[in-house]
Amino acid sequence: MSVSAHNSDGTAKEDVLYKPFTLKRLTDHDPSEQSEGSRTLITVKQLREDVFDNIDMLFNSRSHASMKDLKGYQELENSVLSFGISDFCGRQSSTSSREALREHIYEQIRFFEPRLDPSSIIVEFQDKGSDTSSLEFKISGNIKVKEVNEEVAFISRLNLESGGADLRLDT
Repeated sequence: MSVSAHNSDGTAKEDVLYKPFTLKRLTDHDPSEQSEGSRTLITVKQLREDVFDNIDMLFNSRSHASMKDLKGYQELENSVLSFGISDFCGRQSSTSSREALREHIYEQIRFFEPRLDPSSIIVEFQDKGSDTSSLEFKISGNIKVKEVNEEVAFISRLNLESGGADLRLDT
């Protein structure tokens, strides 16, 4: 997970600032401040954390809209109305349900985390033996923003009984 040392203009790539994801830019932590200026820009390290936070939010949000219900309404299919993974609480851990959920997770990340190169995103089911109360997926991909091209990997554990989702960096 390293970044090349310098840009063509001689500045260190770690010193380049990036825009955070839209929701983070819309969140105003200091409403009394009239102008936030450069505080709305983030470093490479914060960019990695921002991608993690966005995927974590995606896993802990539920999309209740059915794609069948939204067919024919392209604007709604591609809106925040479909942000989040479908409700998996109470499902059984079968091969077909794991594959359907894996594909759904892939599509959600591909669409709602544009800083990951879509061709690099891999979502893999991690078999944990006889544990039928949860599912684990490894998600990996490359952050591609300006001169950053860096691999990241996460492990997501979905609790089928409570509906909770945990995300951690894969080390």
